[in-house]
Amino acid sequence: MASTVTTTAATPAATTQPTDLLLVQRGTTAHKATAEQVKAYMLTPATPAAVGGIKPGTNLSVDADGTLHADLPGALLYKGAIDPTTTDAPADAAVGDVYLASASGVALASWSGIGGDAISQGDLLLFDGSNWSANAALGPDGVGVVRVHGAAPVTVDESDPAQPLIGVSAATTEAAGVVRLAGAADISGGTAGAVVDADQLAEALTATQPAGNYMPLDISSLPALP
Repeated sequence: MASTVTTTAATPAATTQPTDLLLVQRGTTAHKATAEQVKAYMLTPATPAAVGGIKPGTNLSVDADGTLHADLPGALLYKGAIDPTTTDAPADAAVGDVYLASASGVALASWSGIGGDAISQGDLLLFDGSNWSANAALGPDGVGVVRVHGAAPVTVDESDPAQPLIGVSAATTEAAGVVRLAGAADISGGTAGAVVDADQLAEALTATQPAGNYMPLDISSLPALP
């Protein structure tokens, strides 16, 4: 005798409505609450001290999947150093992108707005969505550091224009610069390049010419030589 198997298709769960009555159990005690009441209990507003729900405010938007976006008008984004004299303008540049010119020369034609213009190393190149400009990111008053210059004995290494290295040359008999004070060993050994200060010089003179072994001589009263 053939057997008959009966299957029952599962009924799709209906979308929960705010007024649906839910059973909530606390310990061994059951309670009834609407879906809206449960939501309000679980998703409290965020505070500076606690995680919670937020809603988009000024310059914020949310996609259907919950992705949050921020629109910051006028914001600038530093993208690094670039040589506009040998490298084309970035094809994927966005409004507010800023590059630091790593070399001086004439900008390539692809840099719309400044193509063919003379660019100096250290210039800030700003994209406004259509054209590029040099140093516009500094504002109308030119506020900000564009380039670091050094006068001897200060030196500036611009191998990396975004992070210039400041140094000082060593002093020589012909040029000013940094020096190193001599120690006792330097003085006794005559170390080249080490210098003495006034105290060390006075101490050395006292040691080589003790008081009482010489007599000061005022030659201002002596007659002039014929």
